[in-house]
Amino acid sequence: MTGTNKNPVAEPCSEFTAMRPRWELIDALLGGTLAMRAAGERWLPKEPKEDQTSYDVRLNRSILFTAYSDTIDDLVSKPFSRPVKKEGKSIPDWLQEIIDNCDRQGTNLDQFARELFSECLNRGLTHILVDNMRTARPDGQKLTLADEQKVGVRPYFVHIRPTQLIGWRFETINGKPKLTQIRWRESTTIPDGNYGEKVIETIRVYTPTTWEIHTKNEKGEYALSESGNHTYPDGIPLVTCYVNKTGQMTAMPPLEGLAWLNLAHYQGDSDQKNLLRFIRFALLFFSGLTQEEIEKEVVLGPGRKFSSTNPDADAKFLEHTGAGAEAGRQDLKDIEERMIAAGLDPIMSKPGNQTATGQSIDESHSQCSILAWVNSLDLALYNLFAIAGNWIGEELPDDFTVGIYKEFGLGPRAATDIDALLKSVQAGKISDKTYLIELKRRDVLSENVDVTDEIEEIAKQGPALGLLGRGDNIQGQGN
Repeated sequence: MTGTNKNPVAEPCSEFTAMRPRWELIDALLGGTLAMRAAGERWLPKEPKEDQTSYDVRLNRSILFTAYSDTIDDLVSKPFSRPVKKEGKSIPDWLQEIIDNCDRQGTNLDQFARELFSECLNRGLTHILVDNMRTARPDGQKLTLADEQKVGVRPYFVHIRPTQLIGWRFETINGKPKLTQIRWRESTTIPDGNYGEKVIETIRVYTPTTWEIHTKNEKGEYALSESGNHTYPDGIPLVTCYVNKTGQMTAMPPLEGLAWLNLAHYQGDSDQKNLLRFIRFALLFFSGLTQEEIEKEVVLGPGRKFSSTNPDADAKFLEHTGAGAEAGRQDLKDIEERMIAAGLDPIMSKPGNQTATGQSIDESHSQCSILAWVNSLDLALYNLFAIAGNWIGEELPDDFTVGIYKEFGLGPRAATDIDALLKSVQAGKISDKTYLIELKRRDVLSENVDVTDEIEEIAKQGPALGLLGRGDNIQGQGN
């Protein structure tokens, strides 16, 4: 294979191409205000006939309310508020080594699992390859499985994010789909000269028996640079963890609806700030002036006066009634409430149908989305350890289990309580402090949250974004 433009190794498959547009908004929201501004008209369209200078002023005043990223952080923190349980009467050394250092980069199981879960919540899935150290005998030949066992070579985990895995193939074998090829992008920054650096971009290919590395050259073309055989005995050692599966290796972001609401808030808040920029200043209105007087430069200020030859001429300051600002404020408030509901939905219990007698179901037997997602990650982690053991000819102990903390979530009654609490705060019936205390009691907020500190931080940050346009209506007043 030669390094020409005809090398299709870097061409994404159709399923990847179909998923990619759903990630663009999520990537921008995760990047915060700077990323949203950098995207410009992609997420903040220019108004018809709006000149570039006016648009740039509006864009640079726009601030992202980080509802989406905050929700992701909060959801991820719940199952990882306690360490991942690794249980078994006797955990062998090879297994403990992987638990302590999953990726050979010093990442332990708690950190690695948290990273996987965060990616799943943002993309709907993620991938983990079980790879092995590539070493050689003194004669340059690749090590056999027996050789690897002698020198202590052990497998490790490689997190391949959905944005990296650009291609895959399945074949039907004995009536079942079997993964026969994967391709993913990697980039590595290396020193260049005394002080500089450069990025090396590669495409890695894995099949049931072989691996390849294709490196991008100065012409932007990919050429095969390394290849070889791996010793895993049973296909491609890849595990895919799904939380919102749509097909083989495909999924939808489970909180995509919240992402679009966050975008609507960003755009609406930008409009609100732009509106306030104009209505905060009164407009001087003249009537009854001659054309000559209209064209004459008027200087306003203390001790200044302006006269007209028309005895019916008039001048007055006009101020906005505030109706538009109030409508915008209410719209932002409505979006914020919908974002709160969307963020709480994954941790709200969803019990099955009640019996014919109408007897309520014990909330301990109910299920919520985040628990199902955590169960998927539990299974993925167990399969990773099983594959690692299979690679080196070891079996997992029969009593070995991996368990992520699951004693959280909101039952149907708690969800109703939170809705009532939110309305009470908005109506001024209870304080913000009481509201936060009650949220913490219901495990909506982490145990690490200090309510007093939160109240102080709220006071420092000023009025809530949804209240920026609030104010009394002011009618036009004549001078």
